[in-house]
Amino acid sequence: MQSRQPELYSAALITWTAATTALCLRVVARRVTKLKLAWEDYLSMVAFVIGTGFTFLSLYKMRWGFGHRIADINLPKDQITRHYFIDLFADMFLYTLSVGFSKFVILRFYWRMFKFSLIRRAIQTLACLSGLWILARLSLTLAQCQPIHKFWDKDIPGNCPISTNMMLFGVTVPHLLLEIGILTCPMVEIKRLQLPKAKKIAVAAMFTSGFLVCGSALGSIVHTATLNTNSSDLTWDGVDDQIWAVCDVNLAHFSTSLPLLGPIMKYLASHIKSFSWSDFTSTNGQRSRTIPLTTRTKKDAETESTHRLAESSQREASLSSGATSNSVVIQHDKGSLDNGELEDGGIFVTKDMSIKVDHF
Repeated sequence: MQSRQPELYSAALITWTAATTALCLRVVARRVTKLKLAWEDYLSMVAFVIGTGFTFLSLYKMRWGFGHRIADINLPKDQITRHYFIDLFADMFLYTLSVGFSKFVILRFYWRMFKFSLIRRAIQTLACLSGLWILARLSLTLAQCQPIHKFWDKDIPGNCPISTNMMLFGVTVPHLLLEIGILTCPMVEIKRLQLPKAKKIAVAAMFTSGFLVCGSALGSIVHTATLNTNSSDLTWDGVDDQIWAVCDVNLAHFSTSLPLLGPIMKYLASHIKSFSWSDFTSTNGQRSRTIPLTTRTKKDAETESTHRLAESSQREASLSSGATSNSVVIQHDKGSLDNGELEDGGIFVTKDMSIKVDHF
């Protein structure tokens, strides 16, 4: 028996795992930076839950034979067709809400990051267009057949004035165009940043994870345009469209969380570097000691923030004249925050550091 179910399993589980990991690290990054969860963080969780429902439904379709040749499924053809279109109808709603909410998540992130920028007008325009896209797709889904349940029950009286293929193709093209707009929107500001070229490329790479969504959206357009919903082997021919759709949903969640994982990357990099230095000193027979740091944190009138300092290890050299003692004092000046975040977003310098070293 031929089967394409392993392909669907792989596409769904791999991309869902990536989206889940990115979302978890997003929450951890908030804790590392001592920032409270913003409303777009909660919206990303809602979008992820809906997307998880879409992923589960994509796999649950296999219960009645989706992914096999229709001739190999031990069910009447009209029952198979009914199952297919019922699940497709639910797919349309879950896909629309999940992908649509993901657009608002990344646009809200742009809004906070680029507080004083000309691209804020573009962000507002993209947000409005994204809202219209959600409404248009949901409306067309409901308007395909009258009555609605004729969409999956072909034997009842009624009509279906809107072709499923044309509807899916018509709403996927604007989705691709919106993703391209969201992808290119921050590039204008990144280009203007006074950073070394290597750092500019690194920052741009964090935002260009949207290329993944654009690629999956393009794949959905191609396979939706070639899908024939009147095919005699719909359970086999429809697998490609389902694979690209589930990739689109999960990669959208992955790409919205990736730009916020900078603190996690820095945290891991610092620990790897510290581990490597410790291993080097122990290998060369060096003794190390920890210098205690005294931290003074200024509490703002509206919020408090606790700064944790990692222990720093330094090598102690033997001096013929005697021991040398270092006293290090670090003072942090925490700027005004709004609900645990930077005031209305933007990129600001929030800490002043002074180091006093006494030798005796």
